[in-house]
Amino acid sequence: MRVTDLRVFLSCMESCIRQGLMGEVCTTPKPGLVDLKDNGAHHDMDIHTFERSTDAITPYLVKMAETGCLFDGEITELFPLIRALGIEAEEAMLEATGGVNTHKGIIFTLGILVSAAGYIYGKYGCGKGKTTSLPPDSLTAMLTDARRMVTPHLRKDMSRMRKAAPVTHGEKIFRKYGIPGIRGEAMGGFPSLAYIAVPAMKKGLREQPDENAARLHVLLSLMASVDDTNILTRAGYSALCGVRTSARDFLEHYPVIDSRAVKRLEEMNREFIRRRISPGGCADLLAAAIFWEKYESRIPLLYPERIAILL
Repeated sequence: MRVTDLRVFLSCMESCIRQGLMGEVCTTPKPGLVDLKDNGAHHDMDIHTFERSTDAITPYLVKMAETGCLFDGEITELFPLIRALGIEAEEAMLEATGGVNTHKGIIFTLGILVSAAGYIYGKYGCGKGKTTSLPPDSLTAMLTDARRMVTPHLRKDMSRMRKAAPVTHGEKIFRKYGIPGIRGEAMGGFPSLAYIAVPAMKKGLREQPDENAARLHVLLSLMASVDDTNILTRAGYSALCGVRTSARDFLEHYPVIDSRAVKRLEEMNREFIRRRISPGGCADLLAAAIFWEKYESRIPLLYPERIAILL
């Protein structure tokens, strides 16, 4: 691969990653979550914490994309390399935030996605020669390679989790409820991203008054369906069911995010704060959806030789 092509790709990745991370936290108002207005159900973080965390972890996520791009082996052998970078990213996050976990979940999710996108670009990107067919640069291709990359490793994780004493919040939720959380999402090719978040984003950008409203539409669509382990950890299963019901009612009564809808979201935020509910898993998927929306718009710039041949 030409060095200039790699630089263009990594510059694109850095921009899309930052837009995904900051786009999520700046979406306002989000029930129970940190945003531009308040800290939601969190007492130990605010918008500035997320800014520092974003600055700390973005270089590692870009490095994951680069690792995927330059990797030349079997895709299942890529994940241990990405996981090691993820541990470094978590350490950088904790140092930047004074020990606050702002982005652990999204390091896992985006780390897998950007490395899969890099793997695809490394095989089919600029400088690879012309072809008469489009490169596999679609969402389906990225999610398929993501699933192939992680499944053997995460299956081993799940087997271990069934036997060993649970340590992390995710492991405790799995033992208590049988809900696999983000590991299950990754092993399934991120179905909540493919079938809920991305379609909701496309619909929202067409029908909502602005980008912020479109992103709120995505978040509520996720809250209506996702088994959010962050909610389960903080507030229990009944709270998760209540969040789903509230989100479904919201989508039914407020198809467009207007002033009435914002007022209802602010009411939900006060309720979530009181009950310590934070849909952090849904927030991570929103960040991933924003990342994909921004990355998808750059694909013609990243694959010009292969797209031009069809025109």
